[in-house]
Amino acid sequence: MSNSSPPSSLTTRLEALKLAYSKRLDSELEQLRSLAKQITSKPDDTAYLEQLHSTLHTLAGSAGTFGFNQLGRQARLFEQQVQQELAKKRTDRHPLAVLEWVKQLAIIVDSDTEQKTAVSFSTPNAETLIEKPKVWLIERDIILAEYTMQQLESFGFRVKHLKDADELEHHTSESPDLLLIDHNAGQTEALKSEPVAFWQQYLNAFSCPRLFMGVEETFTARLRALRSGGQAYFIKPLDIIKLSSYIIELTNTEQTAPERVLLIEDNQGLAQDYQTALSEAGMEVMALDRPETLFEAMSEFNPEIILISLSFPDVSGVEIATLLRQSDRWRQLPIIYLAPQSDNTAEADLLITGADGLLTKPIDITLLIKLCRARVQQLREREQARTQDGLTQLLKHASIKEALHNQWLISQRQAQGYCVVMLDIDHFKRVNDTYGHSVGDVVIATTGTLLKQRFRRTDKLGRYGGEEFMLILLHCDLHQAEKMVNGLRQDFSAIQFSGGQQQFSCTISAGIADNQQFPNDDAETLLKRADQALYLAKNRGRNRVCLATPEATSND
Repeated sequence: MSNSSPPSSLTTRLEALKLAYSKRLDSELEQLRSLAKQITSKPDDTAYLEQLHSTLHTLAGSAGTFGFNQLGRQARLFEQQVQQELAKKRTDRHPLAVLEWVKQLAIIVDSDTEQKTAVSFSTPNAETLIEKPKVWLIERDIILAEYTMQQLESFGFRVKHLKDADELEHHTSESPDLLLIDHNAGQTEALKSEPVAFWQQYLNAFSCPRLFMGVEETFTARLRALRSGGQAYFIKPLDIIKLSSYIIELTNTEQTAPERVLLIEDNQGLAQDYQTALSEAGMEVMALDRPETLFEAMSEFNPEIILISLSFPDVSGVEIATLLRQSDRWRQLPIIYLAPQSDNTAEADLLITGADGLLTKPIDITLLIKLCRARVQQLREREQARTQDGLTQLLKHASIKEALHNQWLISQRQAQGYCVVMLDIDHFKRVNDTYGHSVGDVVIATTGTLLKQRFRRTDKLGRYGGEEFMLILLHCDLHQAEKMVNGLRQDFSAIQFSGGQQQFSCTISAGIADNQQFPNDDAETLLKRADQALYLAKNRGRNRVCLATPEATSND
């Protein structure tokens, strides 16, 4: 059992700590401003530089823990630049733009505060973070409605049944996330004579997506549904699995992760302008004015797009880009050049060398934001195609293991809790042998759909191999994970699959390991503990969740 304090007490304490740290940041920034003025007047004073290095080192080490992630990364970058100057002879040192650094750090503090990043070592109730979409089912057949409701609820939807259009009219003050409508669910002659006008009138009060369903598999029925305001038309009997996947896509309102932009610009004023504009657009930005620290910044920040100024005095932007292209790790990253003036010939040459865009100063900020978003979206789509399993749309084996390793590395820098889950479909060979591999594929694909619906985008979900799955649940302790996985297990067992003329259901078993219970474990060891817990669940009769605990380990 965990010896941690009650969640409410822990949350209060963590919030108090974060508030105290925010106040301390104001004082530290003021100290940095004072120190920056002293360094500006005496740029070769080693004592001042050592004090600056110490202050930045402390800031870089603490900021991420309290949710100021961008601040921590930028402070680390500045710390590295100071370290490089301290390593030189006093006569060989270059002046550091410390006053500009402090301005950048202040902007980043505001950006991190606005994003309200969660305290990295807290364990908020993961269940409360998953808002179940509200689906209204308009269906005349009561028995069919009850069955459809039960199946949709198994996929994590909240379903409300309304018998027909008249009942729908009495609920216009409420707001569902989606309407699923039998296109014949009405009692009036108007529905028969003018079905499009009929549904347009009744649906006018709702702005959510609408899906129609019916037994008619005809062009006319589909066109009528489209003109009535429907996004899609599903044939009865409903394929609940395909329907649920489609609803998940339509109702998924979780925000995607902010785009990570590395800005390489020697003009501090311009860099500050670009950084402010991109941050206000919701992006994470790291500004770099010294190309010598490029590779440290790349490893620390892991950007998704790079903006490179062409006006550096000692190295060209093209050379910087070429160095990046020589690395397998960063070869595919989009690069946009920021050119000092328009030159059609030069622009053509730059684009031929592999640039993903070129903007001429003065930069159109709106265009810059749109271009960054578009290029990052393209990168993510390529990465998704490379890393995703085709059947489940979850991460492939190698990708989910890499995600676990990366999460372990993060937890070494920040006290961040997460759980590893190993999950397996019980008696899956029997499904393949009895109903065929095509039906088995449906079961596996359904598991992927249910996982995506039950868990958050921040969680990492992968198909480990065959009928086995691996999950990484972030900001989640052992018992929160157990509750979530048990909910998944119960919902999965309620889903009805079709094999020929028969219907059947499946169950799953799972094992969970919490990194906070095993702080000395590396990624592979933690994964092994989750796998051993899964093996225990199988031995105890399947269709259950077992936990890896220090007590269980000591008894092995």
